[in-house]
Amino acid sequence: MARIIATAENFAFGPAGKLVTVAERLAEQGHELTFVGYGTAFQLASRSNFWNDVIKEDTDGETFDQYCKSSLRSFDLLISCVDRSSAEKAKALGVPVVWLDPLSWWWDELPDWVSHLDLRITQQSVGSKPAGHTFTVHGNQVVVGPIVGSISGSEAALDAADLLVNFGGGEAAGWYELGRDTNYPLVAVEALQSHVDMAKFSSVTVTGGERFVSECRRRWPESPFSFECLGHQDFLQRLASSCAFLTVPGLEAPLEAWSAGVPTLFLPPSNSSQYVQLDEYRSRGVAAASIHLRDHLPGLDLMRLPLRDRSMRFLEQLREFEKDSELRRVWTKQLEAMLNNTSSWPQLVSDANEFIEELGRNGLEDSIKAIEALLRRKEI
Repeated sequence: MARIIATAENFAFGPAGKLVTVAERLAEQGHELTFVGYGTAFQLASRSNFWNDVIKEDTDGETFDQYCKSSLRSFDLLISCVDRSSAEKAKALGVPVVWLDPLSWWWDELPDWVSHLDLRITQQSVGSKPAGHTFTVHGNQVVVGPIVGSISGSEAALDAADLLVNFGGGEAAGWYELGRDTNYPLVAVEALQSHVDMAKFSSVTVTGGERFVSECRRRWPESPFSFECLGHQDFLQRLASSCAFLTVPGLEAPLEAWSAGVPTLFLPPSNSSQYVQLDEYRSRGVAAASIHLRDHLPGLDLMRLPLRDRSMRFLEQLREFEKDSELRRVWTKQLEAMLNNTSSWPQLVSDANEFIEELGRNGLEDSIKAIEALLRRKEI
């Protein structure tokens, strides 16, 4: 069995969640896995117990460079979920690299060396053409359907009255920080508690990053909501047993909810990629129950801008959205109507199932097969 080192870009929970999904399946195959990372990526990865070792290390820092020189060659393979620093260092040291990319549509540019890595796994998602049930191979690139764990909603869950509310990682080092660049998740929680009748739900669990959860518990110690930073498996279990999923329009969590057959409703976006994703979800017919910034403020054409400018322009508008108390009253009424319109939820599930079928299922198993094939080629 192989010794595998795994890294993920420190950008909210998306890259780390995708990495954990793949890594856990590889651990089940008998491989020995070590995670290296920091920030929100470390928060999520460290809450899984299948790792042989979990190392808190900034992959862009000087000490990581020293770690690579002393230890990286002892591994048979590096899997990077869009973490550039670790992939580039491993390639330079001759360690085989898997580039796991759920965001291929998002990049304005990638370094040329990425195209020469040993294996690139690209997930079909936003902006993808329908792939059906098969995966495609283009040289060192494998294109797969949504990479999600094997969870499924149940009839019991449809009859349940537990609501799961998700704000994802909520921040990304070097891009946006809670309390500095945005307070939107906290503003949204306050609005949910003050302006939305949640009495129909037997429980409401609000999940997000550590800083967000800690601040919610400090501000609202008597809240009827439960505030939790969940590990990936715990999150999937809560998701599968919930009657509905209320979430910011990230990429990974909606794919998991749609695959599990859980009615999914969308809060306004909290970062620039979520803004674009919600546009796409609406165009593909899987966000009939959604609230968007563009419903209330001038629409943004973010994909015409470089990555940094996308983030800055979005955050400018998000701060405007946060501060408008009258606008908050309007969108929370919309939200309450969405939560009360339970008769529409079966159609949400049906539309989502059709979308997942178009993207292609079995993305996780196809990814594992591609990685195992690489290990065989490398005689590991």
